Amino acid sequence: MTRGLALLLLLACGTALTQQQLLLRRPPRLLGLSAQPIHSGSAALDATFSRPMHRNNVAAESRVVPSVPHRWLGDGNPLRLIVDAEAPITAPLELRLAGRDQRMEPLTPQRWWWDPRPWLLVTRQVQGGEQLQLLTREGDWRPMSPTWTALQSVVPLGNGKGVAMVSSNDDGEEQIWWQPLTSTNIARSLEALNAPKASPVESLAQGTLLFGHLSSNLNGDLLVQTGGLRPGSEQVELIQANGRRRILTLQASGPMQLLPAGGGVVIPTYDGLKLQPLLSSDPKQAQMLPGSREIGAFCAASGRAVLIRHWPDYRRSIELVVPGQAPQQLLLGEKAVLGVACDGGGKRIWAVLGAWKDSGGEHELVLINESGDVLNQRQLAPWLMKAGTPIGFDPVSERLLMTVIAPEQKGRAGRPALIDAKTLQPQQVLPIDVGEALWLRS
Repeated sequence: MTRGLALLLLLACGTALTQQQLLLRRPPRLLGLSAQPIHSGSAALDATFSRPMHRNNVAAESRVVPSVPHRWLGDGNPLRLIVDAEAPITAPLELRLAGRDQRMEPLTPQRWWWDPRPWLLVTRQVQGGEQLQLLTREGDWRPMSPTWTALQSVVPLGNGKGVAMVSSNDDGEEQIWWQPLTSTNIARSLEALNAPKASPVESLAQGTLLFGHLSSNLNGDLLVQTGGLRPGSEQVELIQANGRRRILTLQASGPMQLLPAGGGVVIPTYDGLKLQPLLSSDPKQAQMLPGSREIGAFCAASGRAVLIRHWPDYRRSIELVVPGQAPQQLLLGEKAVLGVACDGGGKRIWAVLGAWKDSGGEHELVLINESGDVLNQRQLAPWLMKAGTPIGFDPVSERLLMTVIAPEQKGRAGRPALIDAKTLQPQQVLPIDVGEALWLRS
């Protein structure tokens, strides 16, 4: 009996050792590829493997077609591919992935297609009201939402998986919606890449509201501020990318904004801007930036932000905030600052400045660096930037997206304008009437 038990134990140990040796000799496998929004280049991709990889070997044996400057980062698993294109990317990239793991076992060579270009979204007037529409790669406009009387606010989720919207009716009552989107921007074949498709729209708040403010981070979390018709009905809710919902006890004097990387929120107060952890109301963990300031843009890869400051003598200034440092003034003057944008590293900042003259309004687009030096500037004439709309920077195409109107334009209708981010020359003003134009991450 004892000899039989010992034999069984010996056989079990032998089987376990054999399986372990087989697993150790098993070649590495690619588990997944995913686009990475926080980067300092033109585009980035994370590759996850079954085993830690030899980064230098993967870099040597893999190829990006067409050939563009790129680099591999990481310590084994995952690895991050950052593309530093010297020219705009105008078509999908082919990734020929190969290499060896840290045991020098080879990865089966494989080919993938990746389209890092964002999508152009607009709010468009149609019969019965306003609708969200998307421009396909073929140049067609695709409806992406139901039609509402009016769309007051549109916020694409930072992970590209949907769009949050605030609609209103003829009585000024508002409702908040989430439009889920599914798309394929990484595939084994070029034909498998496709544009986002809309799923049934979902309501994010019960009943009608007096106001609704939205903010999203690059993780796809959504912050929803609402207020009803009854006093004390204000509410702040965090809807996480995984679907979990939490009511937050935050007080603000205006719209709050999530930090791009997640974990924090910028809260406007009557004394200035307050930065605090998202899930903590401990005042000891908050940081205060006094003065009449507002967030103009986040520079996600560096943790920097661009602020617009309003002075008592009606001057405006543009400031760059670097983590751990006091705000640095980049530009100061009497012109109105209508909008700002920055690249991921906070090295380049774009601003639209406005002035009123006898002949009417004049808007100027300015490009400055992190030291406040003006690198380029030009008049937007014959166009003006539509008030209340953002400037969007796309590092893939090196273009700015703005909503512009003609000086004599009346009403809400504007036009999407694509502008070269270096020369500041308009590349295209699309001949359609829109309320607002935005980038949707692919």
